[in-house]
Amino acid sequence: AELKEKLEQGCYPAGSKFPSESRLAEQFSVNKMTMNKIVSRLAGDGYLIRGIRGAGTTVAGKNAGTLGSIAFLSPLSPYAVRILQGVYTEAKRQNFSVIIETPAVDEIFQRIQMLQSSGICGVISVAYGLPAVPENLPLFCVDNEPFPGTIPRNNLYFIDSDNYLGGIQMMNEIFRHGHREILLFCSEHPNTPFSASKAPRVCGFHQAMMEHGVKDFEERTCYLAPESLEDAKTFLRVFLKKYPETTLIATDSDNSAETIHAAALSLGIECPGKIALTGFGNITNLPIASVDQHPERQGELAARGLIEKFHHPETSFSWVQFVEASLVNTELIPIILN
Repeated sequence: AELKEKLEQGCYPAGSKFPSESRLAEQFSVNKMTMNKIVSRLAGDGYLIRGIRGAGTTVAGKNAGTLGSIAFLSPLSPYAVRILQGVYTEAKRQNFSVIIETPAVDEIFQRIQMLQSSGICGVISVAYGLPAVPENLPLFCVDNEPFPGTIPRNNLYFIDSDNYLGGIQMMNEIFRHGHREILLFCSEHPNTPFSASKAPRVCGFHQAMMEHGVKDFEERTCYLAPESLEDAKTFLRVFLKKYPETTLIATDSDNSAETIHAAALSLGIECPGKIALTGFGNITNLPIASVDQHPERQGELAARGLIEKFHHPETSFSWVQFVEASLVNTELIPIILN
């Protein structure tokens, strides 16, 4: 109560660093765990802004009367930050605050319990699979779709890009530019169990290849470890020897495309260049065509749905939503004249 009063009176200037929990615990003669809960409650009420781990806590200024707070749990990759932008935009529009947490996998349940005690109205999770949450706490898994056999629950929702359609669109565009000698390099396994046969985007690639008469699409597909330069080099050596007429390598993510580019560079191969390259995700600086999964829109829909559940718990809507993907930079796919 004393800290809240000081914050409302402007004793801690807006935008300034809030005193550390250790310092406050000593000042108020309480243990650090108690002070952690107090600071989390103040953040949930909109008085403070939690920084990324190690960045400290910032004063948000006099409480603007936020209606509640949303917990955003995710490693802050460039793609996740774009999702967070969508979450924040919608939360701000509806007068909600966002608490950002980047816990280790084994800390997730403990952090969710702590956040629930601070009064959050729900959790938005990215890249953590399906974290366990209390039954009365809505969970929106973004950039994720349910595994086969996942049982629907009243508090569980999924939002993802339509990656299957995105894969079809990209492959159709590749064929439209005249390419027929195509290889697929797949090294991403986001939220997909290794027991799963293929990711939806790869199924989309294969569907389009099959429709265009490429019968050996499986033989032209390589599945290797994420961000492994040596695996990418091996792929290039083996597959380009087997398919020497290759004109384009399609990848399942921009990260995969960057790995292929680095491997090709070390082997003296121009890719993108002599061999064209495509990505998936629209986060790379490479001059290549890619698929925009509209992560900001995914985050916006997650925040909107979570806030709707907070205001109207009886609201019923689809537990799986897909955002339409779209192609970008297709002019960078070279045209093959047959």
